[in-house]
Amino acid sequence: MDLSKMALFQELGPADLKPLTAIAHERHFVKGDILFSEGESPENLWFIQDGEVKVYKEYSSGKSAILGLYSAGDSVALVAVIDGKPYPASCQAMSVGTAVVMRRQDALRIVTGNPTIALEVMMDLCGRLRQLTASLGSMSVQSVIRRLSRFLLLMADQMGTKKGNVIHVDLFLTRKELAESIGTSFEVAVRAIGKLKEEEILDIKGRKLEIYDRAKLEKMADSD
Repeated sequence: MDLSKMALFQELGPADLKPLTAIAHERHFVKGDILFSEGESPENLWFIQDGEVKVYKEYSSGKSAILGLYSAGDSVALVAVIDGKPYPASCQAMSVGTAVVMRRQDALRIVTGNPTIALEVMMDLCGRLRQLTASLGSMSVQSVIRRLSRFLLLMADQMGTKKGNVIHVDLFLTRKELAESIGTSFEVAVRAIGKLKEEEILDIKGRKLEIYDRAKLEKMADSD
């Protein structure tokens, strides 16, 4: 495993990475596997090495909301590991993949004993807070088309491959999960997708997303 590929550790040198590598181990997962569940004690810190996972919350009403999608290089459950409180949401694999796992006690021991690593963790938490603040604001004021466009652009940047003028993305989300990710209903999300199709900006065929006009999609993402 190469921890330098994890976003949290990219600025660390070999000397700082060595003790972290010593406490890390790989864990393979397949689609549908639950990495951890809401309410459980945060025994582990997770880093996605390859594949995709979702963090989601289920409500008493029966509805659920996707709080985040994570892929190669991302850390999951950092906040719970730091404060020691139960996982506030659940994490499920959306594809086959591998995670690098560290026991909470081991990770805390190294973080608290190394100022360089501690600073990187604080910077990461600050980034998450800023992202959450921006996301909450955009969810309340942006149109569904704008939120959908931004979300699809994010997926294109993270997982897309360009062939000619078309960006291809393998979607691991259902339409329902896509709707949950942008904070709207299934029906409204389908209508928004239909609008982007009518504009000949993109097409979704099963689990395949094809973006024909990124410039137009970016314009939709920035529109009022």
